[in-house]
Amino acid sequence: MNGWSVGGRNYVLVLLTLTAAFNFLDRQILGVLLEPIGQEFDLPDSMLGLLSGIAFAAFYAVLGIPIAVLADRFNRRNIIVICIAIFSVMTTLCGAAANFVQLFLTRIGVGVGEAGTMPASQSILSDLYPVEERASAMGLLAAGGNIGLMLGLLIGGWVNEWFGWRIAFLVAAIPGALLALTIHLTVPEPLRKTTVPRKTHWLRETWDGIALVGRVLSMRRFVLGGTLYGLAAYGIHTWMPVYYIRYHGMSTGEAGTAISIIVGVLGGIGAVAGGVLCARLSRRDLRWNAWVPGLAILISVPLLIAMLMTNNTWVALGLFVVPGILSSVYAGPTWAIIQELVPPHRRAIAVSVYMLIFNLIGLGLGPLAVGILSDLYIPSLGDESLRWAMITVLLVSFGGVTAYYMASRSVVADVQHQRAAFTPGLARQPHRGGDFKGAKP
Repeated sequence: MNGWSVGGRNYVLVLLTLTAAFNFLDRQILGVLLEPIGQEFDLPDSMLGLLSGIAFAAFYAVLGIPIAVLADRFNRRNIIVICIAIFSVMTTLCGAAANFVQLFLTRIGVGVGEAGTMPASQSILSDLYPVEERASAMGLLAAGGNIGLMLGLLIGGWVNEWFGWRIAFLVAAIPGALLALTIHLTVPEPLRKTTVPRKTHWLRETWDGIALVGRVLSMRRFVLGGTLYGLAAYGIHTWMPVYYIRYHGMSTGEAGTAISIIVGVLGGIGAVAGGVLCARLSRRDLRWNAWVPGLAILISVPLLIAMLMTNNTWVALGLFVVPGILSSVYAGPTWAIIQELVPPHRRAIAVSVYMLIFNLIGLGLGPLAVGILSDLYIPSLGDESLRWAMITVLLVSFGGVTAYYMASRSVVADVQHQRAAFTPGLARQPHRGGDFKGAKP
C-alpha cells in the first residue's frame, strides 16, 4: 500500500493519527474540567489527581499488554475499531456521572477502550514504513496526541462555559464514533513483513514479550527515560489549566485556548519536526534517537520552572512556548527505536510493555503526585501549594535526561544485534548489551 489513495500508507497514517488525537481528546479533556468538577463535587486536589491519573492509567496500562498480544496475532484494524468505539461510549457516560465514584468508574472505562489503539497502530505503521522513514511516521502519530490535547482543551474549556462540563464530555465523544466507522470501511489490514511464529498460550506469549523487553539494555534505558519525563509532563500538563485559572485568573475557555495553541498546535508541529529531524540524523547515527529527546527535555525544564514562578500572565505564556513546542519531541524517536530493538513479531507487545510502565508511572502517578503534594504543601505554602507541587514533580525530568544519555551509549550495539539475529543474510555479531562507542550501525 502506497500513496494517498484510500487504503494507502499515508492515508492509513492520517487515520491512525486521528485515532491518537481522539484518544487524547477523550483522555485529556478532563484537565480543563477539573476545576468545575472539583467545585461541584467538593473535591480536594488529591482526589482530582486520583481522578485524572490512576483512575484512567491503571486499566489503560495493564490491559495494553493482553490487547497487544491479540494485535500480534489477529486483525489489528478490527482491534483499533473496537477500542475506539469503547472509549467513545465511556466518554459519553462520563458526562452522566452523578458523583465522584461514578465518574471514577467511567474514567476507568475510557482507559479500557484506549488501551489497545497505540500498540496496534505502531505495529501497523512498522509494516507500512521502512526503518529510515519510521521516525517521521511515528512523529506524526505522536502529533496526534497534541492535536487531541488541543481539541480537548478547546472543547472542554468553551463548552463548559456555554453548556457545562457534562455536555463537554458528550461533544468530545462524537468524533471517535465517526472515525471508528471510517476505519472499518476504508482501511484494510496490512500484510505483516514477517511470519508470526507458532502460536503459544497468550499468558506464555505475554510473559515472553515482557522478558524480552527486560533483557535489552537500551530498551530498559529508553523506557526509563520516557517514563520519568512522562511523570513530569503529565503532572504538569494535566494541572496546567488549573494553574492558569488559579494564579492568572483565566476562565476555563481562556486557559483551554491558550494551552491548546501552545501545546496542541505548536507542540504538534514540534512533534512532527522532531520526528523528521531525528529520522534524518539517525540515518547517520542511531544515537540521535536518544539525544533528541534528552536535549528537548533539558531545554524545556528551566523555562517551565520560570513559567511556574512568575505572576505575570503574559510572561508565563511566553515562557511556555518553547517547552510547548518541545513537549512531544521525545515520543517519535522513542517509539521508532523500540520497534528496532525487538523482533518484528514482538513489536506490538514491546510497545504495550513500554506503555504499561509509562502510563502507570507517568500518566498514573504524575497528576496524582501533584495533587497530593499540593494538599501536603497547604499548611506551609497556603495558596501557593499547587505552584510548588508542580515544580517539585517537574524536577523528575532530569532523571529522564540521564536515562536517554545512557541509552545513547548502548543503542547502536543493541540494534545491530537485533538486525543480525532476525534479518536473513546478516552475519550475527557478538552482543554484550553494554556500551558501544561507534557512531554508525
